[in-house]
Amino acid sequence: MKILSIEGGGTTLKVTLVRNGEVLQRATFSKGTNLSAISEKQLEETIAEVAGWSGEVDEIRAAFSGAGSEERKKILLAVLNKCFPNAKIRIFTDAEAALWACYEGKPVTVVIAGTGSIVMGIDSSKNIFRAGGWGHLFDDEGGGFSIVCKLIRQALNYRDELIDYDPIFDQLLSFYGAKKIEDLVELQRYNDFKQKIASFTKHMKLTPLSKKIIEEEIEVLAKRTFHIISKVNSKKLYVHGGMFSMDYFYQNFADHFKNIETRKIERDIDLLLAVKSHFLLGSY
Repeated sequence: MKILSIEGGGTTLKVTLVRNGEVLQRATFSKGTNLSAISEKQLEETIAEVAGWSGEVDEIRAAFSGAGSEERKKILLAVLNKCFPNAKIRIFTDAEAALWACYEGKPVTVVIAGTGSIVMGIDSSKNIFRAGGWGHLFDDEGGGFSIVCKLIRQALNYRDELIDYDPIFDQLLSFYGAKKIEDLVELQRYNDFKQKIASFTKHMKLTPLSKKIIEEEIEVLAKRTFHIISKVNSKKLYVHGGMFSMDYFYQNFADHFKNIETRKIERDIDLLLAVKSHFLLGSY
C-alpha cells in the first residue's frame, strides 16, 4: 500500500511517501496551503504539483493549518479528490495531526504553541478533548501572537507615559523598522498581520517585561494543559510549535509538569503520520 502524508502550513508544505511502512521519498514545497491566505485555485495548483511528484497513491493523510471548519475541510477534500481520484483520504487539522502522531495506544496530551496555541488529549477509549485554540481575538495564550500583542500594548502604554521603560520597546522598533512606538499600530493593516506580529518571538530578547509576559501566558496555557491531562488521565505530555524552541519558554512551561513525562515532538508530523498504523490513527 502506497501512502502519501501531507503537512501543510502557512508558507510550506511537507510531504512523505511510504510503501508498506518504508519511506520512499520526502520533499518540501515552498508554498502555503492555509485557505485564510490563498485561493482555492492556488491550493489546487499546489496539490496538483504534489500529485505530479508522488504519482498515484492508495491513501492520503493530510494535515492542514486553518482546516478547522467543515466548510474548509470540504474544499480541501474536493481538491484532494480531484488530484487523487482513487485514494482514500483523511484530513486533519494541524493540532489533530500532532495528537494522532503521538498516540501509541495509551492516553496522551499534546500542547501546540506557535502563532496561536491549543491543548488536545486522547483517552483510553480514543475520545478526544480540547482546550483553547479559539482564535486570536478570544484566546491563544502562550502563542507568539498573543505574547507580542501584549508587548506592543505595553510599548504603547510607555509611549503614553503610563509605565516605565523596558529595553524590549527598542527591539520592537528595530525589528519592525518603526521610528516611533505609535508606528507599530500599522502592523494591523497587513493581511498576514498575525504572522508578522508573531514572528518577533524568534528574535525576542529576554527582558524583565518579556519574561513577565511569557510567564503570565504560560500560566494560562499550563492551566488548560492540566485540565486536559486530568480529563484523559495521560502520563505523557508532548509539546510542539515555535514557542517551544525558545529555551526560556520551554523550561518555564515544563517546570509546571515535573511529575509528567514531557517531550518535544522532534520529528516532522508528515513523517510520523505516514508510518502510523491504521489502528493508531483513529477511524476513517
